[in-house]
Amino acid sequence: MVFIVWGIVFPRKPVLQILVFTLATSYCVEVCKLYRTEWLNDFRNSTMGHLLLGSTFSWQNLITYTIGAVIGALAERVLLSFQAKSDIRS
Repeated sequence: MVFIVWGIVFPRKPVLQILVFTLATSYCVEVCKLYRTEWLNDFRNSTMGHLLLGSTFSWQNLITYTIGAVIGALAERVLLSFQAKSDIRS
């Protein structure tokens, strides 16, 4: 999802750059789970806060984010290569 959002925000950026933005965003959100303050905990306890920030840090999430971002980047590359091939044939 983060890869798609960055792709929409920056449609002309190279896939590798979107991948880096995606990983940086995902890692920052995960590492921010280690920071605890009352107001941030209150936000995390809300539905929106839990969906956006989560609640507990997990190393496994970093691996999952990396796999998801790489799959997004590979899918983008495949789609772009199919588009380029169809443009050549037209």
